Amino acid sequence: MKKVVILGVGNALNSLINYFRSNNFDVTALAEYEDDIFKLEKIDYLVLNNYSKKLPDNVLKNSIVIKLHPSLLPAFDECEAAKKAYLAGVKVSGLTVSVMTPTEKYFKIVAQFPVLIDFDTHFDEFEENINKTECMFYPIVIDSIIKNKPFHFSMVIGQSSCSGNCGSCGGK
Repeated sequence: MKKVVILGVGNALNSLINYFRSNNFDVTALAEYEDDIFKLEKIDYLVLNNYSKKLPDNVLKNSIVIKLHPSLLPAFDECEAAKKAYLAGVKVSGLTVSVMTPTEKYFKIVAQFPVLIDFDTHFDEFEENINKTECMFYPIVIDSIIKNKPFHFSMVIGQSSCSGNCGSCGGK
């Protein structure tokens, strides 16, 4: 059985735990970093959900690390990213999922999803939209990472974005 550790807090935590448990993972979810969790055994996947503390080198060398972030990186790569994006007046914010494998030195963005902010959107509405989108989006992207399939927006919207009109793929 593969082991996943989820570090951090957020509304998406339950949907992440449910996703991994339904796919037969041994799940440990912690709000805060605990040194002992990394000494016990190999961790196949480490999911960082609103978590930005430094991780031990042995974890980075032996695990696939998935970082979930409530903004469109590289903008607002900090704590309270959604709040800071809203206060900055951006009209499009969203979510970013990035991954680092043991052979890579940096996180690579694998998927982003927009959340729009209209001129009359209150912060509470925006935050609710971010939370709902996290619960829907993160498990879909994580599933594509675990199954080693490229993420495509059709996974989220349920239909291919190809209209078949260009004729280059024979879709017409």
